[in-house]
Amino acid sequence: MRYIKGHLDKHLKEWQGKEWYHQRFDGSPYFIHFIAEAEIVTHLKRKKGAEFSAHYCFFQDDKADWYIAMSDIKNVYTSIIEGGSIDKHYTKKLMALWKPDEKKFEAICKYISKLDLSKFTDKKIIALHDKFVETTLNRNSSSSLIDGFALGTDQIIADKLKTVYESLEIKNGMRFSEFFSTLTAPVHLSFINEAELALLKVAKSAKRNPAQKNKLLSKHQKQYFWIRNNYVDAHILSVEHFNNELDALIKNHSDIDEEMKKIKTTPTRNKKAKKDLMKKVKLSPDPLYLIETTELFTRWQDERKKATFFAIHFGALLLGEIGKRVGISTHELKYMSPREVSAVFKTKPDQKILKDRIKLCAFYWDKYGHEACFGKKAEEVKKTILGVGDLSAIKDFRGLTACIGKATGKVKVVKSVKDAGKVNEGDILVAVMTRPDYIPAMKLASAFVTDEGGITCHAAIVARELKKPCIIGTKIATKVLKDNDNVMVNADHSVVQILN
Repeated sequence: MRYIKGHLDKHLKEWQGKEWYHQRFDGSPYFIHFIAEAEIVTHLKRKKGAEFSAHYCFFQDDKADWYIAMSDIKNVYTSIIEGGSIDKHYTKKLMALWKPDEKKFEAICKYISKLDLSKFTDKKIIALHDKFVETTLNRNSSSSLIDGFALGTDQIIADKLKTVYESLEIKNGMRFSEFFSTLTAPVHLSFINEAELALLKVAKSAKRNPAQKNKLLSKHQKQYFWIRNNYVDAHILSVEHFNNELDALIKNHSDIDEEMKKIKTTPTRNKKAKKDLMKKVKLSPDPLYLIETTELFTRWQDERKKATFFAIHFGALLLGEIGKRVGISTHELKYMSPREVSAVFKTKPDQKILKDRIKLCAFYWDKYGHEACFGKKAEEVKKTILGVGDLSAIKDFRGLTACIGKATGKVKVVKSVKDAGKVNEGDILVAVMTRPDYIPAMKLASAFVTDEGGITCHAAIVARELKKPCIIGTKIATKVLKDNDNVMVNADHSVVQILN
């Protein structure tokens, strides 16, 4: 995908007045490009129409606002639903097509981990970089299927299940929010759960044999040093970091075995509850296929997130070595696309432009190419495609229940992982969407509310694991609410109410 000057302006009017799906996270153009190009132009034949046509992303001081056209999301989930209507095994067959790419990505990460990059010539380091980019794009090209289905079908599934629910006697003893939440609960452990379990095992062994603590922590660090990565930061967590986490675990959980059992058995309990409910409910093939695909895609999505964290780690290693040779910091290189980085030895980037991009920039990608702009031009682009609106009069709003329950507390709007530290115990965490690096804050919060997200989103999965009220897909939570607003989150009825 080429970088084309004037490309953004040329296509800007095409996207005016569109409906957009918005996501926010800590991010930089280099790592977001691994998703953007992959979703638009990689493995098109394999996807059979389940690709996206364009992406906009606005970056400001390491925060990314990512926009997907709702028309693209509809095209993707329609393609997957139609495939399932012809072949009930369509989803599994589709997923199998990406297995070779997933293995090749694992292989190149393992290969790079053994290299001394400083010994590579400029030509060889760029060749390795470009090979890594292509391998990552191939692996990530499934993202359009995962995201398009997850972000577009939650309301479709809810409507189909609502129709079934209204015809059953069960509605007299179970709210629809509980009915919906039970049938769509995840049935697999996430990689975050696996890491937490692994640390609990270290805690258990360390309590039994304190002399082994350092050795066990060192082994754990080598396995999970990457667990706090995001689309801008490649953290290499230290043994000391995990030692602090270990001490907190021992302090907060008097019964380590019970906590391990709770985490390990949550998917099994979810599966049993779902199975027991399905015995009482006769679902037609359509909602059944959607629920089964949601289960499969939840796991696939989790595997992609884990791979993304590795892509960030190894991508940052390559950028670090390239940056040393051209006299540009790794952080500044992250505000270029991988396609621009490929040419840095031929044309050294203007560092002033990169610094301006860090302050505020807009990136646009489509099937023909991509381009960036910064400063006032980026502000104009955002206003052109998104417009402005006044939501100041709104006192309550609704979304989709991901986990039932009620909570009252003070709002803390989390725009970035850097904001997560302001969440105190009992607060209501409000975000465009949550990320794995928000988990420490999510454990303190009494409820979660998001602008976006479907039933397989991170907030929904974590809420069910922690059994905390969660309302997703409100579209407006971060625009209506501000820090320290007192609100009630009534996930039993899918409503958020401002109390003051």
